[in-house]
Amino acid sequence: MRLMASRGRPKPKPVPRSGAYRGTTGTGFYNFQGRDALGMYIENPAAYMSTKSLGFATGGGADAAASTLAGQVISYSDDFVSIHDKYPKASVHCLLLPRNPAVYKEHPVVLLSRRDAKGAAFLESVRAEAEKLRAVVAAELRRRFGQFSAADATREAILRGDMEISGGQLPVGRDWSKDVIVGVHARPSMSHVHVHVFSRDMHSDKMRHRKHYNSFSTPFLVRLDEFPLALDDPRQPYAGGAQGGVLTMSEETANDADDNASESADDSEVKGAQDMGQGKRRHLDYLENDLKCWRCGKTFGNRFQELKRHLQSEFEAWIRE
Repeated sequence: MRLMASRGRPKPKPVPRSGAYRGTTGTGFYNFQGRDALGMYIENPAAYMSTKSLGFATGGGADAAASTLAGQVISYSDDFVSIHDKYPKASVHCLLLPRNPAVYKEHPVVLLSRRDAKGAAFLESVRAEAEKLRAVVAAELRRRFGQFSAADATREAILRGDMEISGGQLPVGRDWSKDVIVGVHARPSMSHVHVHVFSRDMHSDKMRHRKHYNSFSTPFLVRLDEFPLALDDPRQPYAGGAQGGVLTMSEETANDADDNASESADDSEVKGAQDMGQGKRRHLDYLENDLKCWRCGKTFGNRFQELKRHLQSEFEAWIRE
């Protein structure tokens, strides 16, 4: 009876896929889902390159390609690939991914804290690549906001043709690189090592609750210049202090507020981090810290929406500096 009844039901129409989505066919897209989603950019970065310069979106329509899979990759080499964070927590938010299979599944805090020769060499290579990406992010900040900045006013006026250049050189203007932060989460949600390179403004509609904010504005984000961490640093991923060996992501089932895999999984991943680390991982306490404005230091307790309104005014003041 059920089979006969089903014949009379119209078949649902297939949902049309965008060109960017169709372009993922044959690129290994379906092999990298959930916590392994970053693997597709490591495995086949060329398939996810944007046709736009550096892959930054400049508006709607065709320019919006930078927010699709086809525009996620900014640049790549044999050793690293840089991409846009799919769920940015700042106005410009990128990720740096090492491509070496020997290390890309290790815990980033452990990996970057290694003190042997290979570990030190790897840390230096990450720092060098992160500086390149920092420069890209800084350039994008200037492109977007330089017209509003007092420090860039003379430079912008010359570029517009409103002023003559003096001394034959364009003024240096504002150092936007000082507003770029580089670091890794003490407990990342994604399986592959990824370094966050982002503007400090925390201005994004993807930042939706306290743990999002605190995961980027407290020591839960370990700055790259802090490495190598001391073995007894509370952000080391051990329950009872340092242990021997190298801890990999498969051994340390990590979860936090970093949500590149799925927006819908975000809250459950944060809760998982708390449940697993309760009484064991002191660095998780940072996620429960009172909210504090990154710019003026004003505290908001757990009043996230009030902080969000405040951050809007701070963002407007920041770009005018």
